Amino acid sequence: MTVRLGIDIGATSIKYGVIDNEGRILFADRAPTRGADGQKAVLDGIVACARRMVEWCSNAGHAPETVGIGSPGTINPHTRRVQPPTPNLKAIIGIDLAGLVRSALGLPTVIDNDANCAAWAEHRFGAGRGIDNLICLTVGSGIGSGFIVDGRIFSGHSGSGAELGHVSIDWQGGSCPCGSRGCLENYTSAIALMRRASEAANREPSSELSKLRDGPGGSVSIAGLFDAAHAGDRTARSILDEAALQFAIGVLGAINLFDPEAIIIGGGVADADSQGLWLTAIRDNIHRHAFSVSGKSIPVGKAALGNDAGFIGAAALPQE
Repeated sequence: MTVRLGIDIGATSIKYGVIDNEGRILFADRAPTRGADGQKAVLDGIVACARRMVEWCSNAGHAPETVGIGSPGTINPHTRRVQPPTPNLKAIIGIDLAGLVRSALGLPTVIDNDANCAAWAEHRFGAGRGIDNLICLTVGSGIGSGFIVDGRIFSGHSGSGAELGHVSIDWQGGSCPCGSRGCLENYTSAIALMRRASEAANREPSSELSKLRDGPGGSVSIAGLFDAAHAGDRTARSILDEAALQFAIGVLGAINLFDPEAIIIGGGVADADSQGLWLTAIRDNIHRHAFSVSGKSIPVGKAALGNDAGFIGAAALPQE
């Protein structure tokens, strides 16, 4: 059986796996990225993951057909090299990762942004299967977004399009590491939500949130924030409700521009929302404030493929 290989490069770990033509995972594993050990360690690790998959295929009697790579940062559409900003993994900036893996394995290899890969996976095999126009957002330590337009990944002229996390929802808001102010990521990423929850716990030592800190004066985790909200803590619920409105405002701009058929939300924050409180609040705000008739009823759902979406989508990328 012919199979496809996918690599999803993260700041802390590299997730990789082998899929069949229906997107089913046949093999998966992960390895540390080793960004602190320098560029050679990172690049050697990526190649080692690729070779590990080829070895597995050989032992399992499968023929690897192609390789796809999901990378943080943006990918230059002409050189296919990783270009800045890639603040969490600077070691790969300027590197032709696809060429590196292609030379090591002798297999056709392509690369795209990791959020684009996740969106492509959901479009091909997940919650967006059969939907040709959708927006997929991954809410974790940052906010990644991928747009599928007319059944194809949309990246824009320079490869840096569809970055909803760095669309400003408040031009007088707090500064963002990207250099702008009031970016959506500043308000609704996991880091932002944990900061807000921890500040609230410090202000209200008798609250449910305060009990969930990791020690006196410590921080509140995303799981802790949702646990408190599910337990009925008003402060926790207020934080999530406000963040849901802010998130919806950011997404509404994209809905007005692209008129997608569906919105899909994944990542660690969505996964922690086991009862759907946050997702429901986002959906309600989008429907309440949408400009168009279609926006007032657009499906807003949870991603289906979890942390595997990155390498699944990378493996399924069309070869150039």
